[in-house]
Amino acid sequence: MTNHTDSRQSRGTARRRLVRAGAVMAMAALTACDFSVTNPGPTEDKFLSDTLSLSAQVAGVAYTLGDGMNYQILHSAVATRELFPTGQSGQFGVEPSNWVGLLVREEQGTPWNVLSRARWLSDQSVARLQKVLGTAASANHPLMAQALIWRGFTYRVLGESMCVSVMNKGPATPARDNLVRAESAFTAAIAVATAANNAALTSAGRAGRAQVRVGLGDWAGAVTDAGAVSSTFKYQMPYFSNVDEYGYNRTMWSSTAQSFYKATSAWGTWYAAYFDATQDPRVPYISTALTGAGAFPPVGRVNWWPQAKYTTQVAGVNLASGREARLIEAEAALRNSDINTAMAKIDANRAAAGASVAPRPASLTEAWTLLKKERGIELWLEGRRIGDLRRWAAVNAPASLQRP
Repeated sequence: MTNHTDSRQSRGTARRRLVRAGAVMAMAALTACDFSVTNPGPTEDKFLSDTLSLSAQVAGVAYTLGDGMNYQILHSAVATRELFPTGQSGQFGVEPSNWVGLLVREEQGTPWNVLSRARWLSDQSVARLQKVLGTAASANHPLMAQALIWRGFTYRVLGESMCVSVMNKGPATPARDNLVRAESAFTAAIAVATAANNAALTSAGRAGRAQVRVGLGDWAGAVTDAGAVSSTFKYQMPYFSNVDEYGYNRTMWSSTAQSFYKATSAWGTWYAAYFDATQDPRVPYISTALTGAGAFPPVGRVNWWPQAKYTTQVAGVNLASGREARLIEAEAALRNSDINTAMAKIDANRAAAGASVAPRPASLTEAWTLLKKERGIELWLEGRRIGDLRRWAAVNAPASLQRP
């Protein structure tokens, strides 16, 4: 007669031995594997010249430009009081000098470096496309048109927001040089996009070239380009939610309680007062009873009124638009003392935006004041204000520069 208890114990012992034996064999197998790592070194150039990698390289230019613009937009917004600092200088904040309107060299390394990287990448992507696609195919290829568009906007941002231009460790030259390069890129983009029958990129090239021609003082050329852009057109810098925080729209992310930063506020700005008086939907903010994440020494804790132009991590930022094109035409008219044409352009823009009719200026100086405010409203938080203030100061344009 079999003892069932002894039998179960024997089988259990056998199973345990089998498991232990399996574990020993597995360890032996693992120790026989080679886990050493060999650094393959830099990516070989031939892989970058593979046609399958070209679109990724062009997209990389856009991502890097967006990263640089994130800093440039936020820092310039505080310096020009499009937004008010709350005293937060850490992650997604701004530096103390920036709080009082100073963009000092020692504190602006990040926007300079990232935008310069985007500039270098844009040059490399265009050269790579020309090499891989060949002259004939490059002349009407949509990817080449896109690469040239990113190149144009990269140089435009550098030309408007930086004091000097530096190319590949060369000497510092005037920032205007970057606008010249931007104009060349947009001109090439227009030709390629037109040949590729890509209407959106053609309009982007026209709108971008109008912008830089304004900066270069070529008003005839700027008006011609602006006139070719529909009032409803927009071309935006995209942002993303499926990446780390640096791929988000930084202006939105730094001014939301969701991120815990609350680094900027509309409190204390001309734009908040203007929104309160007019409810113009182009400069929205939200009034809260909260205060910012830090403290601004002259005023202490700052009321936190977050901007509401960008409300999601993926909110795009206008690089160019048809409504800006109308304001280029309006400014050109004022340069010729044509108040009626300028006001017609401004009125059309305001109607399209859902804003009330602007007050009638009694003089050319008042019309210029209105135009400067209108550009501030239309381009709020798009990183354009410093460029406008600089060019108006350079030509001693009528009206004060103290307000938008």
